[in-house]
Amino acid sequence: MKILFAFPALLLAVLFILGAGCSTIAPARTDLPTAGTSVTVSIQPDITRYTVLMSSAPGIGLTPQINGTLPQDSLMYVWKTDYGHFVGWSAPDYKVRELGNTSASGNGTKVYWTYVGENESGMRPPVHITLDLIDRATGDTLGHAERVIGWDTGNDTAVIG
Repeated sequence: MKILFAFPALLLAVLFILGAGCSTIAPARTDLPTAGTSVTVSIQPDITRYTVLMSSAPGIGLTPQINGTLPQDSLMYVWKTDYGHFVGWSAPDYKVRELGNTSASGNGTKVYWTYVGENESGMRPPVHITLDLIDRATGDTLGHAERVIGWDTGNDTAVIG
C-alpha cells in the first residue's frame, strides 16, 4: 500500500524537477554583435613599399584593425590574396612560416604578404588582399576589408596605397 502512494509522489516530483529545469531561461550573451551593431574592419600595413630584396622584413606586415565590440574568443580572421602569399614571422624565434594564399587564425595577429622575387616578363597584376572576420559559432561574416597593392615602374617593388 505504501508503494502505491510513494510511486505517484515520486513520479510527480521528477516531473516537477524536469519541468522547472526545462523552463529556466538562460541569459542571452550580450557580447555578440546583432544586425544593428556597427563593426568596421580595416587592414593596416606596416610599410607602403616592399621588395623581396629587403632584409628588414619578410613582407608587408598587415594588421587587422577592428572598430566595434566583438568577443575575441569566437572570431576567425581569414586572409586571402590573388597574387603572392602570406607568411608568419613573430617572437620568440622569428622564423618565417609559410601560410599560403589563404590563411585563417583565431587570434588576429599580423600576417606578412610577400611574392616570388623572380623577374616576370610582363607586368605583375594588381594584388587584392582581403580580410574577412567570421563568427566561429554561426559562420557569419561580421566584417570585411580589402587593400590593393600595385607595382612601381620597375615591376619589382610592391606599393600599397
